[in-house]
Amino acid sequence: MIKTLLTSLVIGIISFNTYAQTKQETVNLLLEKTGATAEIKQFDAIFEAKISEKTTSFENEEDFQKFSKIMKSGFNSKNAEIYFKEYLVNNSDKDSLQKTIIMYQNPIFKEMTRIELKANNPDNQQDKMTFFQNMKSNPPSQERIQQLTNLNNELATSEMTVKMLKNIIFSMANGANLGQPKEKQISEEELKTKLQSALPENFSAQMTNQLVALSIYTYKDVNDNDLSEYINLWSSPIGKYYINLVFGAYDYSFSKMGEIIGKSFKELEK
Repeated sequence: MIKTLLTSLVIGIISFNTYAQTKQETVNLLLEKTGATAEIKQFDAIFEAKISEKTTSFENEEDFQKFSKIMKSGFNSKNAEIYFKEYLVNNSDKDSLQKTIIMYQNPIFKEMTRIELKANNPDNQQDKMTFFQNMKSNPPSQERIQQLTNLNNELATSEMTVKMLKNIIFSMANGANLGQPKEKQISEEELKTKLQSALPENFSAQMTNQLVALSIYTYKDVNDNDLSEYINLWSSPIGKYYINLVFGAYDYSFSKMGEIIGKSFKELEK
């Protein structure tokens, strides 16, 4: 009884403080509570890796460095955070944002956010590799894999990741194309066609398998009951609202960063 009253009191205080804020302040609090800010800050390592992959596309180091500088001027965590917030402010209602913040006060959400951020930290790469090596002799049950597949579906993780990767790949390829001499450049439509044909037919399915495999590591210390509760919370109306909102925010952010890169390369052509 006392625990229930205390929980109600805490939620009441959170609700009161949240409703007293401006929408921009509510968005800032939302990103802090959901761990989205910390996730976005990890983008720089991803961008760096993807840009480095393009080294062999250039005949000399100087051209690659120009390419790298322009790509980083668009693709960076600072820009991603600015556009992510901009989208949330312009495409959300304050009441739903407040309900999402309250949802994240659930102990399950707090613990899962901590676990997810830790698992996605690049510093844990060696631990991740060791885990997967050991998993060969101790594989997860089919029930666990199905749970994690359900979580992936609820969060639309595969769909979101595929769209973001395609956006990054196209922006990088387009940047490399615009960095070539005029006579070697191809049209944007031809470039899109080439990139689409270069991707495996089962690219989305492959990505789903990889993400489910990664989630085996991420939630390795989470019991089945807690994981089921977490999935159920995401399937709630406010959970689905936030998933769709985040999907739109990431799509908007990557599109805007791609625009910066495109403009920079066109300026270089003049």
